[in-house]
Amino acid sequence: MAAFKQDQCVQRVGNQSHLSRLSSGLNQLRQQAAFCDVNIIVGDQRFPAHKAVLSCASDYFQGMFSSGFQESTMSEITVPGTEESFAQILDFAYTGYFTLSLRTVTGILQMACYMVIPEAMDLCAEYLREVKDSFTIEDYYEIWCITSNHSNLADIAQLYRSYLAQRFSECVQPNVFLENSSANVMLEILSDEDIETDNMTEEHILQGTVMWLKYDWEQRKVHAVDLLQKIRLGLVPIDRLHKILGDELLAVPECKDIVEEVIKLSATKDTASPPLVKSHPELFATRNTITARLEEDYDHASTAPIILLTCKTKTACYNITKLADVPNRYPYSDDKFFKAFVSNENQLYAAIDVGYYDGPDGETRYNWLKENNFFWYKSETNEWILLPPMPELLIYPRMVQIKEYIYLIGEVKIDTSKNMIQRFSIGSKSWEILVDDILIESLFAVALPTGQILVKGEQVRAGPNPDGSPYAGFRAVVVALYKPATNELLDVSVDKTLDLSSLFVANNNGCYLFTRSKDKEPEQVNRVILDFDCDRPSMVIGEVVEDETIDIEKQFYPEFTFDKRKLGLVQVPCECESHVK
Repeated sequence: MAAFKQDQCVQRVGNQSHLSRLSSGLNQLRQQAAFCDVNIIVGDQRFPAHKAVLSCASDYFQGMFSSGFQESTMSEITVPGTEESFAQILDFAYTGYFTLSLRTVTGILQMACYMVIPEAMDLCAEYLREVKDSFTIEDYYEIWCITSNHSNLADIAQLYRSYLAQRFSECVQPNVFLENSSANVMLEILSDEDIETDNMTEEHILQGTVMWLKYDWEQRKVHAVDLLQKIRLGLVPIDRLHKILGDELLAVPECKDIVEEVIKLSATKDTASPPLVKSHPELFATRNTITARLEEDYDHASTAPIILLTCKTKTACYNITKLADVPNRYPYSDDKFFKAFVSNENQLYAAIDVGYYDGPDGETRYNWLKENNFFWYKSETNEWILLPPMPELLIYPRMVQIKEYIYLIGEVKIDTSKNMIQRFSIGSKSWEILVDDILIESLFAVALPTGQILVKGEQVRAGPNPDGSPYAGFRAVVVALYKPATNELLDVSVDKTLDLSSLFVANNNGCYLFTRSKDKEPEQVNRVILDFDCDRPSMVIGEVVEDETIDIEKQFYPEFTFDKRKLGLVQVPCECESHVK
């Protein structure tokens, strides 16, 4: 018979029923007050318990009994709360179970948080998600106050804060919320993107805020300015604005200054460029209005040519569903991309980018694209509307807007040596060709405040190729100025030692070059000195600009402002740098 070594055939075995019997036995001992070494006093009731069990279940009791504090040697300890809530928590400590109801969950959650029992907190949180539509305003407020102080309950805190925000008009009534909520609570709710719904306007929000201030004016008036700055006052009719604020608030100089600025801006509401909803969103954009960047989806070009990037607002991140697909009825679409363009009026257009590849049936595909190449996005119904097609299909079209026209600049599909400028009239929805053979292959274009278009591209010039290839000529970076008034495209002198990446206008008052120098790191932004109002326009690169407000990415990914409810957006918990407290 073979001999086995002593450490062979070793097994660790267990029995779940033993653990259940042990838990049940400990609970029976507690109920009989057998071997208990401490009494927990809550209200008028004493609860016999075992320090060892309490220490294992609760970080609160473990710290109390093992730290050398006076309580570690006491036989009776008083804790705050209600007898009913503590009885449930004590049952959980011994058995892992308790009973929740709409009436008791708030007290049990508060006790679980106070005693630091994560498992009990998680069970309460799961219950609160399921019954989130079943509470009163006072309940929502109390639950939010409890959960907002615990990072592992952040999603519940955000959920219940949103419920408070959506019921803001109910909050500011003579109740617990109006009486007890602090200025920080009001500021946080007023900052919530979900505060405005279909049934509540900014005027209602202002009325509720003023009601909270005047409930205890002497104590709360110091917060008036901070609160008013959280309200979109430009959405409130001017006559109503004065009436709601009243003499008390308008007597505060800073509040009066805010109102006067709103009145001044409102006078330009119909003529402002850019629109006030973009230049002053904190005053004139509804809370349901958010802005996201657009990009072409090259990975799924045949089904979803344009998608929305993830959006971050001042207070939250949103999961964004893609826009409706651009109409795509022709099968040969493996190389059919779209360029997104957002007009000054915040209208979204898409122009086809045909690329260089014709597919297996090039002529048929080309004929179809000739009639299906320019679209407008109708945000109200989340659909694309086919517009009159551009006269010539373009490769890599660049789009800019000047007044009521959208200009498209690019290489003509049928003749890859020719470049063209076409423009679309937004008002009449018609096209015209302006320059049908420009000597520059457009790589980038930007509209200038002067009503002209600055184009960066490449131009084939005579001479040998630097790489020794047999083709005559070489490609040089060229910057040109297009003048719509005279339909001219003029070459502009520029420092040829720079490898230009893009041209863009910042703040409507200056033209800049984002440059990549071959010898310098990091990349830098240079101010450009413009002189385009003379017979010989010129552009000279000036000093390096260090300005964090210059948004280079915006030139490549246009921003589109829309109502988040139209696409079914959902606010999601996040830990991004913008929102971490």
